[in-house]
Amino acid sequence: MMNKSFVFLLLTITGCQSAVFKTSSTNYPDLKGYFSKEIKRLEKERPKVQKSVHFNKKNESKTSTAIKWQEELDPFMISDINKPAFKGLYRFSMMEGEETYTATEKQLKTREIRILKSENGAIKRITIQNYSNNNLFNSSEYLEYCPDSLYQIVKKQEVVILGSNHFMIVGKFKK
Repeated sequence: MMNKSFVFLLLTITGCQSAVFKTSSTNYPDLKGYFSKEIKRLEKERPKVQKSVHFNKKNESKTSTAIKWQEELDPFMISDINKPAFKGLYRFSMMEGEETYTATEKQLKTREIRILKSENGAIKRITIQNYSNNNLFNSSEYLEYCPDSLYQIVKKQEVVILGSNHFMIVGKFKK
């Protein structure tokens, strides 16, 4: 008698867990997971990178292996749309091996994600378009990541009283 009750309870619990898991799935790319793995890999490998920073009209460039990857790739991670709250808010399309996720609502910060994969499924390039605005500022951001080749962050910000700022980081991996 107790065994049947236990089995029934176990099946009921596991059945509920499966339903919860399915409803929270968004079928969007897991950028946070992908870039978490990339950060760990890059911290371990310590590749040489030529990093250029441009802020308005000031430029600086240096080559280093001491890159703080968590900070460098954080804008990519916070653009992650793989959250239950975003389910159904992005339209998916595929053309010539490139997946595109486009926002269906104008208030969404991440407007578009494009992921180009090789024939074996390895990521070749990720590009992200972010945009946000309110009464005080407009901000647009273009992010691009090509594993072991290049990453760049281009940001333009217009603040009502302070004017506009242009910011760009380009990191080129050196062999």
